[in-house]
Amino acid sequence: MKKRLFTIFAAMTLMHVVAFSQSADFYGVVHFGGNVPVGNFSKATVNNGVVEKWGLADESSYGGAGIGTYAGLLGAKRIGGIEELSVFVSLDFFFNPLNKSLRDHKEQYEVDNINTHDKYEQSFPVYFNIPMFAGCRYDFYTSNRNISIFSQLGIGADFRIITDYSIYWNMYKQSSAAYRYMEEYRNKVAFAAMAGAGAIFFDRIQVGLQYHYLGTARVISDSETIINEENGSSKTIPMANSRGRLTPHLISLTVGYVF
Repeated sequence: MKKRLFTIFAAMTLMHVVAFSQSADFYGVVHFGGNVPVGNFSKATVNNGVVEKWGLADESSYGGAGIGTYAGLLGAKRIGGIEELSVFVSLDFFFNPLNKSLRDHKEQYEVDNINTHDKYEQSFPVYFNIPMFAGCRYDFYTSNRNISIFSQLGIGADFRIITDYSIYWNMYKQSSAAYRYMEEYRNKVAFAAMAGAGAIFFDRIQVGLQYHYLGTARVISDSETIINEENGSSKTIPMANSRGRLTPHLISLTVGYVF
């Protein structure tokens, strides 16, 4: 049901952008930049190379997310010919790998296990968040018409994707059998909100700082699969285990083009 609502909202967003583009009062912004996760979404407790707490390892609210990238598209329409005030719809994309402490843990764990395994490799999940917003935007023009200041607020929904966690290993040095363990996570939809402000130069170049709250949702492990790489046999165990609740908070610095 949530995925269906997200699809409907995405379609409505694109329809509004197309509709806005046919109006003389329409303008759009395409922007890119980096994002920094804050709060528990960025945390992971690591003690002597062992991850004690993060959202995909136990029933915690830690996400272990690292600095990531951001891209977005916004379509806006001025209200009743008012130059300063607009309504907008937007579609954004966030990518966050795991943070350095978890990557260091991964590398150390592989070194520690090399004595009992011919090969031991882990592939940790990454986070994709795709929020859509509708809201209001205000542009304040300074005495120098080449510079304007904007602020915006929006609410909407976030579609969250967490990629698979996998381990590849040869169980013992005297065995030729190789195995791969994979854990899949359920996609989730959550309420989201955003606020942003910045400056526009020469009516075309936009520089902004944005805060995104991407909602609270449980991380659910849908299934575990063990594959024998030697003979291709596999065993999948359906499950619905909770790995904790994640609440992404992200701060983004962006540069964009107004068209």
